[in-house]
Amino acid sequence: MKYINEKVAYLKGLSEGMKLAEASDEGKMIGQLLDVLEDICDALDGVTEAHDDLQDYVEMIDDDLTDMEDFLIDIADENIAFEDEDDETDDSLDMIDTEDEDDENDDIYEVECPHCGHVYLADFESFEADDVICPECDTKFSLNEETIERLKQAEDDSHHPEEE
Repeated sequence: MKYINEKVAYLKGLSEGMKLAEASDEGKMIGQLLDVLEDICDALDGVTEAHDDLQDYVEMIDDDLTDMEDFLIDIADENIAFEDEDDETDDSLDMIDTEDEDDENDDIYEVECPHCGHVYLADFESFEADDVICPECDTKFSLNEETIERLKQAEDDSHHPEEE
């Protein structure tokens, strides 16, 4: 850019030394053209300076982005390692949860429908009404107290087997 500015300045000085702008109409026109060239060079200098500033700014952003990518990759790696540790912890928690579920399922019994023979699981609350509906054939049947006690006894025996 500096080279173009120097050339325009040289031409303008040459024009002024020759007194072209004062001598003729053509000289006035050449003088105006040299003024326009000088304005273009000034504008081009401004654009070049802005371009250089933007290039510096983009390089700074690129560096920051690289730092951010490295940071996020490190966090992702830590999270993967943490999730692996969590999986081990979750397994032990699942065992705890299973034990809790076993406590809740203490009142679940196997019931066989007398009509279709389908065996299904029912909770103790289903027996409170004495009438049970088979989920397979939708037949309503009654459980007498003797049957309920037998189911409870069978369930207790399966949870607490007696040692021989």
